[in-house]
Amino acid sequence: MLAALVSGDVPLAYRLAIELLAQGVPFDDIAVDVLAPVQAELGRRWAAGDLGIADEHAASAAVDDLLVRLGATAESPRGPSVVVASAEHDAHALGGRVVASALALDGFRVMFLGPSVPAADLGDFLDLQRPLALALSCSMPTAFVAAARSVAAAHDLGIPVVGGGRVLATHDWATRLGLDALARVPGDAVRILRAWELSPPDRLAAAPDPIPERAALAHRSHALVSAAIEAGTTRDTATPALAEELHRVLQIVEGALLVREPALIEEYVQWLRDTGPSHGFALADIDTALAALADAMNGDLQRAGMALRAALS
Repeated sequence: MLAALVSGDVPLAYRLAIELLAQGVPFDDIAVDVLAPVQAELGRRWAAGDLGIADEHAASAAVDDLLVRLGATAESPRGPSVVVASAEHDAHALGGRVVASALALDGFRVMFLGPSVPAADLGDFLDLQRPLALALSCSMPTAFVAAARSVAAAHDLGIPVVGGGRVLATHDWATRLGLDALARVPGDAVRILRAWELSPPDRLAAAPDPIPERAALAHRSHALVSAAIEAGTTRDTATPALAEELHRVLQIVEGALLVREPALIEEYVQWLRDTGPSHGFALADIDTALAALADAMNGDLQRAGMALRAALS
């Protein structure tokens, strides 16, 4: 399967998946035990510099195409409508696409919106469609704050939210983001939504309040990153990409404060240190820029700066 998808041979990947289904292998097992490891291996190869961005995108698009084809084998939908989307700043569509295919195969009418959907636009769409539920994918901690906003947008309309995604599956962050249910595998989403079809949740979960630093981070993010880049870079060619990563660091800091989990910052900093040199960032530039970013977060951002500084030690 990995070889087929890396080479873009979707028809071969489709035949392999159909053969597994014909042999009685559940869709969940194909998604969790075949496609998820394939996607993880693609990510590992990209992080190590063995695959370029275009190669990784092509293989990921092949996985997406495969899931679309699998979902298209379903009969005409008989069940209620469900909106499936990834939170804003989460560019990964695979988790949502897997759930969308599982729901389609079970007879739901699925409206798949894809990756990185802003909460305001999502709210407008939900208001127009009025689905049974929102299935929200969040695979990156950079999207935690946006995920909470998406949950709030759905709850404002009385629509329950089932969440899933790599970073939610093994922690209790789902409840801290205000999700009404957590689907660890696609089959969980099917079962939860079938139960909601018969008996919707009596009360929706409480969404978390924004952190006090939210407005200041939104207003000052570009200035903070500019100050960090000016202090931290020695190679101009790395500046735009490093600036993009520093914006993600700010998203991580806000998300970590929102769910009260400072270890998220440490993990992201370590990941950036491990993968940065393979993608053109000098390790010294990374550390200097992160320290400068922490120093620039003063005044009403002092708590955020302290959290980042602690992750650098």
